[in-house]
Amino acid sequence: IAKLQEAAKSNSRTAYASFAALHNSLVKASSLRGQLDFKPPRQYGRSAIPLEAVEPASEIVKRFRTGAMSYGSISMEAHTTLAIALNRMGGFS
Repeated sequence: IAKLQEAAKSNSRTAYASFAALHNSLVKASSLRGQLDFKPPRQYGRSAIPLEAVEPASEIVKRFRTGAMSYGSISMEAHTTLAIALNRMGGFS
């Protein structure tokens, strides 16, 4: 935390790089996510999917749903905010 505070106070890229290196080494050592290595598709004889072949975000958000979140698990304010956001995006609340 001290490295992050130093970077924020001084607005120093060097200080932030020091914080990031320390943080990344801790994540790599302490979490499953940090221990995964992703190989580029070309190493598997594949190529990236062209953006034209990917479904647009405007269609994907229509399948977003928050019905599984009950008042017991989130506050009324959180429920209301999620409902407004999903209705604006075209999802289901």
